[in-house]
Amino acid sequence: MGKGLFFWGIVFALAFAACAPSKPVFTGGASETEAAVSGEPNLVNVSYDLADSLISNLREPLARDKIILVASFVDVRYMQRSSNFGRMMSEYVCSRLGQKGYKVIELKLRNAIYVKKKGGEFLLSRSVKEISDAHGAQAVVVGTYAQAMTNVYISARVVQADGGEIISSCDIKLPLDVGLRSMLHSS
Repeated sequence: MGKGLFFWGIVFALAFAACAPSKPVFTGGASETEAAVSGEPNLVNVSYDLADSLISNLREPLARDKIILVASFVDVRYMQRSSNFGRMMSEYVCSRLGQKGYKVIELKLRNAIYVKKKGGEFLLSRSVKEISDAHGAQAVVVGTYAQAMTNVYISARVVQADGGEIISSCDIKLPLDVGLRSMLHSS
């Protein structure tokens, strides 16, 4: 009787685990952690975790008394445009950096923050560099996202304003639900 009960206990545990909702997966540096969310992803919490990862992954510390610019996250296929999803990601990252004591200015530009370069690489546009210089910004937070069939992939970076060097990054895979799909397809 004991073996049968144990067997059915394992079967039910595995069955329930298979039905559990997908969780956002964060990769930022050497380790991977999963956000503890239930059901659909909470974009506020995911964005806050992303900002926290960007801070903890910094190769060199950022001064809290110098400005950090945060640009809207853009669709990797169409670098010139964002969506409600991209704008809200940047809003929440901006909020979190402010909560952590950093001086933050959100970039609300009509033009792209990236300029295409040979080989598919992207650089910060001249206008962002000029704005960075005008504000005395030390860094710019930029992000891209790509929608797949069942997930949204997000990549965020902290880029030094003067030299364009990436000093921190974080990548996220979010399960795609109806709410996120709606935000991704709005302009």
